[in-house]
Amino acid sequence: MTSTSLNSIRVKPQQERATRRLANFLDAAEELFAEIGYEATTMTSIAERSGSGIGTLYHYFPDKQSMAFALLNQYAQTVEAHWKPLIEQAETLSHAAFAETFLERVTEFLRERPAYLKLLAAPIRFSRDPTARRALRVAIANAFRAKDTSLTGEKAMLAANITLQMAKGMTTLYAEAGPKEKPLIIAEYKKVLTLYLGSVLSKDERSSKERQR
Repeated sequence: MTSTSLNSIRVKPQQERATRRLANFLDAAEELFAEIGYEATTMTSIAERSGSGIGTLYHYFPDKQSMAFALLNQYAQTVEAHWKPLIEQAETLSHAAFAETFLERVTEFLRERPAYLKLLAAPIRFSRDPTARRALRVAIANAFRAKDTSLTGEKAMLAANITLQMAKGMTTLYAEAGPKEKPLIIAEYKKVLTLYLGSVLSKDERSSKERQR
């Protein structure tokens, strides 16, 4: 459990046993959100799934929304961990390879965490810490500037924002699509992001053309 996810918890765990209990509660909530959705899940069903009493659950979480927020914070940090090695390697990758791998990491995460898509559709309003959001954008912007040193900081940050918005848009359509449509959506977004990064990372484009001569 991360320090960020602890912000949604009423009483922070002080011992390893309490930390394990919290993880068990969140695992139970995650399973139920994935199986029956956010609205059908109740605090009672979460307590029952976890094998603990409802009073113990309420001792740590005031409601299921706080549990959803704790999970969403965990998910945000998990997907960023998926991206970190890729961002670090961005300088050596073509823009096409970066775009494809970046979105593959997103879809890998979505397959591993089906509850995330259910929570996106839930009637709750979740907002991440602005500092954490900016840190991710800065990391991606720095990777773009490493690929193309002619990029200004402002343009690199804009490209990072647009890249993340494309990932967000793909996730929204992916959540709404049927099994047959999901691969098509992923493929189309890979094309779009590849074309966009090809137009932005001009140094990468020039190097590619020089290698072809």
